[in-house]
Amino acid sequence: MTDSPPPDDPIEPRRGPAPPVAGDDLLPPVEPPSAGFIIQLFVVPALIVMVVVAIWVVFTWLVHRTTMKPEDLIQGLRGSSVARWQRASELADMLRNERFADFRQNASAARELADILDNEIDDASAGQGMDELDVTLRYFLARALGEFRVEEGLDVLVNAATTNRDPREAIVRRGAVQAIAVRAHNLAELDPPQLLDDRQLDDALARLATDEDNLVRSETAFALGQIGTPASVALLERMVEDAHADTRYNAALALARHGNAAGMEVLAEMLDPSEPASAAEEPNERDQYFKRSLIITNALEAVDALAADQQHVDFTPVIDALDRLTNASDDDLATARIAPTIVPRARETLGRLQRLAAQ
Repeated sequence: MTDSPPPDDPIEPRRGPAPPVAGDDLLPPVEPPSAGFIIQLFVVPALIVMVVVAIWVVFTWLVHRTTMKPEDLIQGLRGSSVARWQRASELADMLRNERFADFRQNASAARELADILDNEIDDASAGQGMDELDVTLRYFLARALGEFRVEEGLDVLVNAATTNRDPREAIVRRGAVQAIAVRAHNLAELDPPQLLDDRQLDDALARLATDEDNLVRSETAFALGQIGTPASVALLERMVEDAHADTRYNAALALARHGNAAGMEVLAEMLDPSEPASAAEEPNERDQYFKRSLIITNALEAVDALAADQQHVDFTPVIDALDRLTNASDDDLATARIAPTIVPRARETLGRLQRLAAQ
């Protein structure tokens, strides 16, 4: 019997010396950086730097605001820097602060500021001086000039309000009319009170009361109410017939606060839930509700003031409007964009007028 050959033993190949290991083989595999790593490396430090810079800017601005004086800002307005409109804006804000109540009676400063505004008006012409920065500068110059409690500068405000060379200048005209209203209010607060009784001003406001710009007429009605002279009241009696809702509303409110009932029908219109004329101009529902509440609240205050001053006046149109308002359903109120929370306030005025009528 022949023996089977033994199984072949595995033959291992002869090995030589091991090749050297490359340096790259000793490193971990290269992977793209993660989003978290990038945020930690770049974004977070950048945010820290931005916060530090913002704090420094705010601190510098606060120091500047507390150390800057109105006269310094006025001097800075005589330069040619593109930032002059910012100085004019700061000046207008500063003069509304009671810290500078004494400066508001500085006639010399008012004349200097008026001179700057007058020069800006003269230098501007259609096509030139009508870009946004130039127009904004004149707007804030007018608003700042209106804060003074002196007569100086009134003629320049009248000039600014009546200078109409380009549609882009409308904001300056409105700002000047607003400034005249503020000036009239400020002078009335003096002891003794002073009136803006000026023939040039009366003529200008008479023209502005029929201006083609609805907003100019609306601002003019408000200014006339602040002035309160017989000539102003006579203009307001005509303006309650204006086709623009806000203009006739401002006229009626002003008349009522001067004890004049010539705007009674318009006050009734403001309170009538079926007359949302002015609020309908607003672009969204929230603004419509806000505008309607503002109109009704102002009308109620004016009616209360008129009732306290002129108890013999016939309030029938207003009583009828308030009756419709206080008895309106929730759906009717929603359609008219009237918040139900205003109804109790309207009911108080209605009750007051009904008791007055019963006397």
